[in-house]
Amino acid sequence: MTAAVALLSLGGTIFMAQDAAGGGARPDDTAGERLLATVAGEATLTSTALANISSSDVRPHHLRDVLEHARAAVDGGAAGVVLTHGTDTLEETAFLLERYWDREAPLVVTGAMRPASDVGADGPANLRDAVRAATAPSARGLGVLVVFDGHAHLADRVTKASSRAVSAFASEPGGPLALVERQDLRLLQRPLPRAAQLPGAPPHRFPAVPLLAAGLDEDFALLDHLPPALRRGLVIDGVGMGHVSPAAMPRLRALLAEGVPVVVAARPASGGTSTHHYAYPGSEVDLLAAGAVMAGLLPATTARLLLQALLADGADGARIRAAFEAYAS
Repeated sequence: MTAAVALLSLGGTIFMAQDAAGGGARPDDTAGERLLATVAGEATLTSTALANISSSDVRPHHLRDVLEHARAAVDGGAAGVVLTHGTDTLEETAFLLERYWDREAPLVVTGAMRPASDVGADGPANLRDAVRAATAPSARGLGVLVVFDGHAHLADRVTKASSRAVSAFASEPGGPLALVERQDLRLLQRPLPRAAQLPGAPPHRFPAVPLLAAGLDEDFALLDHLPPALRRGLVIDGVGMGHVSPAAMPRLRALLAEGVPVVVAARPASGGTSTHHYAYPGSEVDLLAAGAVMAGLLPATTARLLLQALLADGADGARIRAAFEAYAS
């Protein structure tokens, strides 16, 4: 008897088709039936289309629906859950779902870089591998996984590394967690402990948290014009190991003095932020002394989501700092 897997869909390229000239991909409701037929022998599938949208249109209320259906499916006996999703924000959805996923069964997120109508469509293989990961014994207890191009990634480590390649996703540091095989995952490294979770589900809308990029001659003058609704928190995509211009420090110090949490990430794709390498004005040591929080290995986009989720849950400064320490580099 094959294992039961719940397949949930929010759409994305995996459920899109191109025009006759091979461009202009758009959502195609007929692609789902063709895709499901390719994995019919892998498990007993129950399919639910929650939406058929691009991933840039995914909102927190969609993820509330995913969690509700996924929990009900697992509690009803499903071995695991697969969610299909567009790739543009797939890493963000996986990261957010990991904050709330509270079952031993795996929740596996996948998608495609090529539309279903393409002769080289990667959706069928990705969906097959996601279904296999959802039933893999080694995947239990690992939380939310991203499966793409034959590899499984932990939700807290995965990033979209290419806007075009079918091997679009990578993990920092250390590479993917596992290879996906027919009967189980072949682990390539020991899984990291899961970070502390949040209760329930995300709110319908998160608190607004601006994300500003540091760079040459950037003093964050925009902060002088932020209305109160946009001063709940701030994330900086810092240069180097999490640095800003010395000219930006007075504004950041003023914001921190008001009790506004400021999280600083590192712009380079690998390495993360530091806490001690540099002590010049605008460096990580200067920022920490002012009260900022370092994002560690989290890129700025997911650091922003974590801060938003924590603020929505009423977290104070100490709890925010502790949450980011789980990603220290």
